[in-house]
Amino acid sequence: MSKADEIKDIVYINGHVNEKCFVTYGIEFKEFFYSLPEPLTNLLLLKHRFEDSDYHFPTHMDYVESEQVSLLAQDNVYNYGDFCWIDFDELSSLDLLEPNDIAALLYLGHLKKPLNSSFNNKLNNQFVYLAQDDGFYNKTYYRDIYDMKHMLSRIIPFKASVAKQTRFALRRKKLEYPALPLVLANTLLTLTNDGLLIDFEKMVQSRKDIQVPIYTIGKFTDMDEMYNDRFEHKQGSKLQAYLVFNKRESEWTLEEEGMR
Repeated sequence: MSKADEIKDIVYINGHVNEKCFVTYGIEFKEFFYSLPEPLTNLLLLKHRFEDSDYHFPTHMDYVESEQVSLLAQDNVYNYGDFCWIDFDELSSLDLLEPNDIAALLYLGHLKKPLNSSFNNKLNNQFVYLAQDDGFYNKTYYRDIYDMKHMLSRIIPFKASVAKQTRFALRRKKLEYPALPLVLANTLLTLTNDGLLIDFEKMVQSRKDIQVPIYTIGKFTDMDEMYNDRFEHKQGSKLQAYLVFNKRESEWTLEEEGMR
């Protein structure tokens, strides 16, 4: 199995909630893009291989306007290697960037960490997206933590649907599960501080429900280590629980192992 295929099996989130920073495995740009509550605006591309970008001469940087972002989301971003961007409101705001701003942006794309702040007031960015092999190692900063909660509430039903279709490919039935309640998404967000693993690889379905195991396995930045030793990490987890989708009630709940 290739690394790109492995990424579909699980979602891992190493959260730094107070810093509004999340290191993730298993969430690809296209999933991020379609799961946000509001469409992305323009993107300043710090590292990429997207062929249809535009060029901003004063900064010598590439960008895509909002109308092109959906095309970028459909591209094979994983094959870019490094993929880093910061969003911005208006094209004219790029003209306001001074040498120190440009230096900070180059530092951000090169080292995948902010020189000072993750957010530039001239660009009014809502996100910083820093990926190496998109979906394998992503570090994302959120100006508004609500966006992370909303994204998380939609990623899980989407992944569950994809896992179900893959496992029972002969049925070819398109499945759509509702988003998680934001209260539940907030609980999961808190758990990311302990390294949250959502295990679609071991998802179980019955006539009445779908059960997705979750664990807290600790904080990793080496995603090869996290993934290759995931069975050992799961055995040592302080939390063993399930995200349960009740088909009759059409709702998601969280149930701990000892309470089932």
